[in-house]
Amino acid sequence: MAEKHIFIRLPFIILLLALRAAALAAQTPIQNLEQQKKQIEADIAYTNSLITQTQSEQKASLDNLSLIQANLVARQEYIGEIDKQLVSLSTEITNRQKKVVTLYDELTLLKENYAKMLNFAYRNRLPYMQLMYILGSDDLNQAYRRITYLKAYSEHRVSQAKSIARQSEELKSELSALKVQKSEQQLLFNQKTVELLALDVEEKDYRSTIYALQAKEKELMQDLERKKRQAVLLNAQIQNAIAEETRREAERRREIERKNKEMAAKVAADEHTLTLNFEKQRGSLPAPVARSVVVTRFGVYDHPVLTGIKVTSNGIDLSTTDGAVVSVVADGVVRRIFTTGSTISLLVQHGLYYTVYTHLKGISVRVGDTVRAGQPVGMVAPAPDSKRAILHFELWKQTAKHNPEEWLSKKT
Repeated sequence: MAEKHIFIRLPFIILLLALRAAALAAQTPIQNLEQQKKQIEADIAYTNSLITQTQSEQKASLDNLSLIQANLVARQEYIGEIDKQLVSLSTEITNRQKKVVTLYDELTLLKENYAKMLNFAYRNRLPYMQLMYILGSDDLNQAYRRITYLKAYSEHRVSQAKSIARQSEELKSELSALKVQKSEQQLLFNQKTVELLALDVEEKDYRSTIYALQAKEKELMQDLERKKRQAVLLNAQIQNAIAEETRREAERRREIERKNKEMAAKVAADEHTLTLNFEKQRGSLPAPVARSVVVTRFGVYDHPVLTGIKVTSNGIDLSTTDGAVVSVVADGVVRRIFTTGSTISLLVQHGLYYTVYTHLKGISVRVGDTVRAGQPVGMVAPAPDSKRAILHFELWKQTAKHNPEEWLSKKT
């Protein structure tokens, strides 16, 4: 049934699943799989809340399409986690069934041997017969061995009875656990069926949104051109700001070095430390907003609606709620607060690295402030075009742009 969903033309889905798979490539215990499932469930619920809000504002929009697309990816991953659980559970059930068979065979053998022992004990149950068995010995050594044998035989019989009781309890426990696991397996199968149905609904919703947007091609082209102009302007502002900061930093160092070489060395060492600390956090930086959905990814990709049109993004767009707190991702210094049209951006330096936070309001820091990782610097403002709260986040190393998702923690 899963093959039914592969044909959908979602430009990001293969990429997104690959990114997710990279983080979950290692085999994990079934309890970790359940934890991952719960995280994806929470992500889907949050995305659905954003979709509901978006739909109440404008049904057919690129924002809405991106959120549906994100949910499709999450839903497919969720189904993948169910499949992993089913495989893991199936392996456990198979191993437990083998153990049950082994325990049953061992218990059967124990009972057969115990029955023979009881039969022998019954035939020799009278003390007179045991005494005759001992007195019939050829010598004292043989008599002693027969006494020892009878004692050991009696002890062994008691031990066998205890072994049968233990084996019976273990078998009973394994059968009970097997029953529970088979019940869990059936629940997972049912859950997968429900999720596949939900995936079908979301795919239809995605296609219907695509069709609705295709009827607005002229409007989409105008919107795309406007966003391109805004991106070019933002890009120029960032480059100019970084170039200016680089120039100022060089001048400041020369001035410090002229007056105090030891102080200049310390300044250089501090910047080097900031750079190293930032680089050590690659793949583990906290997200700039606590809850969000990535709706635009870094790089060049096909426009989700307009055929033959490429879209370039120097960072990522995080859809969230209006007024969501924005926090700096690493220790650094605030270098710029600037506007692009009606949009406010913040530039923070981390040694040789810079992070950019765009679509802000209520900024709580000033240029020159030293900031710490996780420190709030403002809130997400609604984007002027869609009225949706979307934080645009970029990451640069001097003049080189980096993919922020490769630096942020995979925990969403």
